[in-house]
Amino acid sequence: MKPLSASLAITGALFLASTVVLAITQAPLGSPLFFACAAAAGIAYLSMLGRIWRGPCAPRRLLAAAFVLAVAFRAPLVGPRVGADSDMVRYLWDGRVQTLGYSPYVMVPADPAMAGAHTDETRRMPSLRARTPYPPGAQLFFRLVVSIHDSTRAMKLALVACDLLTMIVLWRWLALTGRNEWLALAYGWNPLVVFEVAHSGHVDALGALWITASAYWLARRRTALASIAFVLAVATKLLPIVLVPLYWRRVRLRDALAGSVLLALLYLTFTRGGTLPFGAVPNVVAHIRFNGPLFRTIAGLFGSPQAAALVAVALGTLVAAWARWRLDPANPAAWAWPMAIALACAPVIYPWYLLYLTPFLFGVATLPLTAWTFTVMGTYVVWHIARNGGPWVVPPAVMSIEYAIPSALAALLLLRLVGTSRHPVEQRNAVEPGRTL
Repeated sequence: MKPLSASLAITGALFLASTVVLAITQAPLGSPLFFACAAAAGIAYLSMLGRIWRGPCAPRRLLAAAFVLAVAFRAPLVGPRVGADSDMVRYLWDGRVQTLGYSPYVMVPADPAMAGAHTDETRRMPSLRARTPYPPGAQLFFRLVVSIHDSTRAMKLALVACDLLTMIVLWRWLALTGRNEWLALAYGWNPLVVFEVAHSGHVDALGALWITASAYWLARRRTALASIAFVLAVATKLLPIVLVPLYWRRVRLRDALAGSVLLALLYLTFTRGGTLPFGAVPNVVAHIRFNGPLFRTIAGLFGSPQAAALVAVALGTLVAAWARWRLDPANPAAWAWPMAIALACAPVIYPWYLLYLTPFLFGVATLPLTAWTFTVMGTYVVWHIARNGGPWVVPPAVMSIEYAIPSALAALLLLRLVGTSRHPVEQRNAVEPGRTL
């Protein structure tokens, strides 16, 4: 077996080469070259992850080098300009109208009265006639970034900063809970994370930071900070709302009440005429579909998309309640699986929606979800199909592969856990590798 330093150099060079090629060529999403770069990064990631799981803890200097490489992977992707169809362009417009004294939930970019709030980028964004779907926590982040510098590059740099902070918080959480600190690379080197944040710039990076910080502070029994971070995660995107049971009787009542007041204040800040700022979310539930086969089935069974959305939230919450009863709060599966179940039942599942899960994908129990972060990238073929005049629909073969591989791994994992259920210590080791016992 090669020394860890040699493995780090080889896999790091391969991953860095993939992001450099992607940055130089500016290969479109879903193109053959894009998938080739993603595959190269994936090989590097899996090779390094396998080595981390098999080997003992290594010197801190090598871990520092691995962190430097994680930064280097992202650096080439930050520089290139983004197109008008980037979500970051909408982030800029939402932040800009706030600085002008308007609510992004009331104003629509296509409104002639808002012509003066546009730049050349925002005039060409696809969502000109759509209300914003982003919750208040995300909106305040957009405003903050625009107040500092109104550009997509500034927005991407801010999101990459959130991404790198998540890796650092995860590293400290691992150390605090007695795990192998190298498992922070399960997040820092994940190709989905690197591509979706440094390349595409999605606000889910902010939410991932908040929910990771909440888990860390909960482990430190800093329940006030844990509650605030959880509320900010929910106010960035609604997905982690299903994790509420994990906090039951683990945070003080006054801290839970303070978090509830903060959430109410965030929404009341943007409330106009007694209407809560849900923006385009109801329209997405009612009409928008992408890569969500389970949602279609559930909507058919319960008679409406709204009922299906409630079922998705209920299922995720039930899994979180089970995790609260059976799992330690430091177990990554307790955080990842409830969000994954709710997301799998959602009407729209874009690859970057999985970013909320990625800080918690460093154990055997979350291997099926790690696999999902790879298979979901296959849906980018839709971008290639659409550029060539085809429909905005995930091909059945791609969707089948996307869900079949994680489902098969989940079934194997369940059989393994059932087989070790009579041996608690063995079961804990199987679920949580890297913990110092």
